[in-house]
Amino acid sequence: MSDWKDAFLRTRVIPPHSQTARQAPGSPQALQLVFRQIDGLHVKQSESPASLQYQLRVTLFDSGHQHFFGRTWKSGSHSVSGMQGQSGRVFFNEVVYFHTSLCLSSVVAVVELVSLSTRADGSQDAVGSGFGLLQLFTGRADTIISQGEGRLSLFNGTPRALLHPTLKDPLRTDALRKPRLLKSFLCVLDGLRVALFPSVEVFESNLLQLLNRDCQNTVSY
Repeated sequence: MSDWKDAFLRTRVIPPHSQTARQAPGSPQALQLVFRQIDGLHVKQSESPASLQYQLRVTLFDSGHQHFFGRTWKSGSHSVSGMQGQSGRVFFNEVVYFHTSLCLSSVVAVVELVSLSTRADGSQDAVGSGFGLLQLFTGRADTIISQGEGRLSLFNGTPRALLHPTLKDPLRTDALRKPRLLKSFLCVLDGLRVALFPSVEVFESNLLQLLNRDCQNTVSY
């Protein structure tokens, strides 16, 4: 059974959206992505940097139809360099090669940072630590590929937030950014009434009723 499961995981591919597939401009284009390092990871006082392991995962996403497709690439596990209570750094130096004929500006690469830990039974637990959106194509329906080096900012939360129905254009909105506090303002509440339930009086009343009932049901031998 494990052999079948491994074969399924290796060959599992999610097809693109049918409308996006019809918009494919032509032959597939080959791309290369190089991920060098992650900066600014906060290492807690209770955590040991040597025990922290991180992984990168990359999946293609069609922002026009809010649809993940293809196969998710996973990097190896890498440790954190840094001191407790300070910001850490993870050196990946991983290279990703892939090709696609969907050279559309709506197709982006979702890069997720995942922290890895080992369970008591020896299996591995993966928890998302943020994600970023990488623009691959700058043209509307042509083969203009983004080139050069740059820094990718990570959002809080999980990439599943991209599937929210109100998030139609994640590349041009700040809905994924960390919430910011608004200015405080003074307000007055008139006629506020707070009902605490269960109250102490109700608890004592119910307790006395139960005690009396137990006394009445007591049978002497």
